[in-house]
This record gives sequence, structure tokens and C-alpha cells, in this order.
Amino acid sequence: MRVLKILASVGVTAWFYVSTILPYSQKNTTADLTPHSSKLFSYMYGIRDDSFCLAETCVDYWNDGKREITFASRATKRVSMLSGADGRVIWNVPIEGESQSMAAYDTDGDGTFEIFYSTSDPGKLHLLEPFTGKLLRSLELGDIKLGNSPLIIDGDGKLDAYFGTRGKYLVRMNVADFSMVRRRPHWVQCGSYTSAIDVEKTGRWALFTGSGDDRIAKGVMHRYDPVTLESIWTYPTNDNASSASAVLIDLDGDGRVDVLKSVDNLGKDDAHDAVYAFTTDGRVLWRVNGFSGEDSPNVADLDGDGTLEIVGMTFGGEVYCLDAKGRVKWRRDLRPEFDNSAHAYMAPILCDLNGERQLEVLAITNGGYFDEKSSKGHDGNGVLFALNSKGDILDRFDLGRRRYYNSAYVCNVDQDPYLELVLAGSGGLDVIKTEGIGPNTEHFQRRRTYQRLEVLPWAYEDSYFIYRGKKEGVRNLTDNLILDRKGDAYKSSGKFTTELLTLPPKCHFDRLQYAADLPEGTRLEVNILDQNAKAILKKAPKDTRLEIRQPVVLEFVLSTANRQYTPKLDSYVLSFDRDRR
Repeated sequence: MRVLKILASVGVTAWFYVSTILPYSQKNTTADLTPHSSKLFSYMYGIRDDSFCLAETCVDYWNDGKREITFASRATKRVSMLSGADGRVIWNVPIEGESQSMAAYDTDGDGTFEIFYSTSDPGKLHLLEPFTGKLLRSLELGDIKLGNSPLIIDGDGKLDAYFGTRGKYLVRMNVADFSMVRRRPHWVQCGSYTSAIDVEKTGRWALFTGSGDDRIAKGVMHRYDPVTLESIWTYPTNDNASSASAVLIDLDGDGRVDVLKSVDNLGKDDAHDAVYAFTTDGRVLWRVNGFSGEDSPNVADLDGDGTLEIVGMTFGGEVYCLDAKGRVKWRRDLRPEFDNSAHAYMAPILCDLNGERQLEVLAITNGGYFDEKSSKGHDGNGVLFALNSKGDILDRFDLGRRRYYNSAYVCNVDQDPYLELVLAGSGGLDVIKTEGIGPNTEHFQRRRTYQRLEVLPWAYEDSYFIYRGKKEGVRNLTDNLILDRKGDAYKSSGKFTTELLTLPPKCHFDRLQYAADLPEGTRLEVNILDQNAKAILKKAPKDTRLEIRQPVVLEFVLSTANRQYTPKLDSYVLSFDRDRR
């Protein structure tokens, strides 16, 4: 293994260009090495690779407070573990087939996160040990391609994984032994991830996804049963429903979750490009035609007025903003030289980019699918745009070379308080520092759920309770925590303790909010502890204003006087702000 590092100064920012040993490395590692920056972005490091690449997880695999990025190349058919802070190669292993997707999950509850890795030709799902890349398990799927990583949920005390193959099956798999539990035939899916939530809060998951891509089969939106895999309802979208994942969000504030879904004209016949909003029982709330895109929009209260905005991007690089009823608020064509053949893949990320505790729109544009040029002959450089809530351009960052990105996320890859953007696709890996301030976040998998919408405000939050923290006498019901059972009754008490939640410099925790369902006779006590487990605040109310300037641990103590009932902890948000003094 050979690592090439070049260090230069960009203001106060150091950057690295890292190259793993690739068959074509001698002719490609010396190009495009000039460090560059703009108002809100500065280049940290990258891997030049003219094939299709993945880097979909950035996780503290070693539990040492540092994060690692998993990287895969279709050209080399190898998977690598990189140090998130500088791109240093930790290990590099060969895996048969072409890389398709990645995810990270603690499959056995030991506090260590394993790596899910899928391939095409052959279509397999693999489980890798994170310290050396050792192959732990594999499942042959009976199809040439698995284009999406699994959704993993606990519905019956056992972890199940749900995913679709390229042209044959919807699969339910037992995570513990990688055995097939059930599969549904005649399923066309590539890129679309099952989205999950307990809609009725009854302890039963509701699963939503699309299938059909207009080439093999017409598109259909599904809500399906997690046990039988049969459809509870379907809606024919005609065009491609197999690529854009469903976003689950309460659009109108009525307390009921809605389903947002993009549909695009993959087959290039009569077009039905649109963004749909459904109720969870399959009724269409609205449809906005004409927005072609292979990724469903992201949703947040972008301008802070108490209502939600829906922000997406077309194949040609036009960013659009809808209100919660599907009405267009603004449109901004960022690459007027491109038409839809540029095939820009991803919806904008909504995150802080300038350190001012507000959400900006981060749009990732490029032209030309893989090595093709757009229909108008432009070279398709990767260009990042930062926009404000009104669609005004705040910054433009041209990477200076061809890119076709298929995955992107914002997280904190190193030990500073600033958020980094991790990009991968045709052309390699790029890690770019922003001016946004964020928590010590990790990125586990590309999941589009009610809880996780790529939105990173100035807060720690959890509404799945599956990643970081210690559980004692509690377990997951669905997307909440309840007391564990002993025989035919719940335990009388239990608790969930978060990991240590740290602060960026010159910041303080300013608000704690949590949501819970407390049947008669049940209790939930929430305590804020310091890093030595000493109480800072005990029995915090559901909405508590704070002024804490040290790392904290949140302790949730569940108890019941009637062991036929249990409290349910649904979510928490611990936000922070700059010191004003």
C-alpha cells in the first residue's frame, strides 16, 4: 500500500491529498493537487479514482473519539478504512464484485459497529469486521445487483434487514445469521431505501418504499407489511419509483406523519416527473409536476417561521423550494448551461454552512453521467453552491475537475467544531471543510426517515435510540424505548444513558426537549450529569432552558408501578448556542 501526502497552507487550514494504490495511480495522483478554498468551503483531502466510488459511512469504529471513513472503488474492487481527520489508509482489502452501498450498525449490541457492504456482479450483501476489514458473513441474493444498503429494525426482539435487489426481490433478512426470512418476487429496485416509522405508535413498524423503474416495470409506491412483505397499499406512479427514498415527515403540523416521494422519467418515454405527498394510508395530498430528480427532497423549517420548506434539485441543477402544500416558493437554476441530461443525482443538504445557527441549502451539482458529457458538451465539473433560505447564492466552490457524485453527507470527521462535507462518486472521494458549527456527529447509513433527513442543526438528537448510549433494563419497541420484559410483565425500572455530549468552543447547552408517552402509573425522570456522573440537573421538565458550559450525559430513568404498562421515550433534542458574553 502506498500513500502519497502533499501538505500546503490555505490560510490556517491544512489539507492532504491521499491516494491508495490503484492500477492507474501513477498517472492520476499528481493532477489537480492545488489546494483551494472559498468563502464557506476549503478542500481537505481526496482520493482520485476515475471509476465509481463509495464513502457512505463516517463512524467512530474504534470507540476512541475519532471517526473513520469507509471507502470503496469499483476499479480496484477493494474496500478501505480511512482516518476521517486526514485520509490516512488504515486497512485495505479486496472484495469480489462492484461496490454498490455501505452502512454501519452494531449488529450484536457489543458497542462496536460492523460494516454492511453490498455489491453487484455478483449481487451480494457482506458484513465486514471494522478493525481489519475481515469478511464475517455474506448472503447471495439471487440477483445481479443490490443497489441499496439495508434498513435495519427491531420489531420482535430480533434485528431484521430490509432491502430490494435490482430486478427480482424485496428481501427480509435475519441480521444475526444472515439468513433469508422471506423474499417477495417481481420487485425492481435500485437506490431506493425502505423508510420506517411507527405511524400509529402501536409498537408495529410501517415500511414505505418504491419499486419499478420504467425500463423493467412501471413505478409503484408501496406501504408494505414488515412480516409478510405484502403491500398494505400501492399507488402507481408510472415512471421510476425505485431510486428516490420516501421521506417521512409531518408536513402540516397535525401530528400525523406524511410521505414525500420523488418520481423521475428514467425510461425517457412520456414523462411523469413529479414530487408527491401522500398520507400514510395512501391518499395523495398533492403532486407537483415537472421536477425531474432521482432523490426525494429534504424538509425543514428553513427560514425559522414555524412552517416547513421542501427543498430538492432537478437533474439539470435547478434547486426548488416548495411550501408544505406543494406550492413553489422559489426556484434557482444553478447550472443554466446544463439540461436534465447532466443527471445531477442528489437533493440539497440542509445544514449550517456559515456558523450562524441557521440552516443553509448545500447544493451539489455536476454534469454528465459517469464519463459522459452533458448534451451541450460541458465538462461537468463538480460545483458546490451555498444558498440562503430565499434561494440567494452565498458561495460557489468549483472543484476544478469532473465529478459525478452519488453520495454526500455532512458530519464532523475530525476533532474541530466545524462540519465537513464528504462526497463520493465517479471521480473519487472529496472531503471539504465548511464554516458550519456542529456536534460530534457520525454518519451511519443513507437513511431517509422521519427522524433523519440530513438536517444538522446545532443540536444532539436521537429518535431511534439505536446508535450511541448504554441501555440497562430497557429495549427498543420500534422507534422508541420501553422497559424490558420479565416473564409476562415489564421490569419495574430501567434506564438509558447517552454517551458524553461535548460542546464546540465558546458554546453552551441552552435547551433540552424530550417527548414521551406516560400511561397511568408510569414515570420518566430525566437527569443531566457531568462527565463524572455527578448530577447537574435532576428531574428536568420536557422543555428546559439551560446554560451549561461543560460536556454532559443525559440519563433517562424509566419506571412503572403497574408492570402491565411501560413508559415510552420517543425522542430527545439537546441544543447548544454561542456564548454571547
